Amino acid sequence: MTIQRITACVQVKGDYQKCYEFYTEKVGLVPTYGDESGPYTSFASKKEEAPFFGMFQVDAVIDQMEGYPISENRISSDTLSATFHTTDFEEDYTRMNNAGVVFEVSKTVLGEGDQAFHVAYFRDPEGNLLSLEDGGV
Repeated sequence: MTIQRITACVQVKGDYQKCYEFYTEKVGLVPTYGDESGPYTSFASKKEEAPFFGMFQVDAVIDQMEGYPISENRISSDTLSATFHTTDFEEDYTRMNNAGVVFEVSKTVLGEGDQAFHVAYFRDPEGNLLSLEDGGV
């Protein structure tokens, strides 16, 4: 597997604008995509850098993708997740699947045209939500 970068994402279940203000005004991150209106914003240290952190409104994702996995157990809060950005989605997806990774949402395409990318969701043994992705912002 060749990982380009890992993006941590906060899944906002409440006040999106309040979270946006926290990460921009208090933490000092710079939005590279999206804004305080949501449903998704990616952040970097500087505008010209690649994003490494994001946040999204859970309700919006649930509306966009049928079957999006929201934890029902009390151990996993689903407030923080990580995305593994890969250079070969099909190869890595197949390898992970063959290795026994259970994908809660199998490979699917999000976005359209030049903005389209593949994504698949899974959890680690502790219940943390993770995704494998070949693009996105």
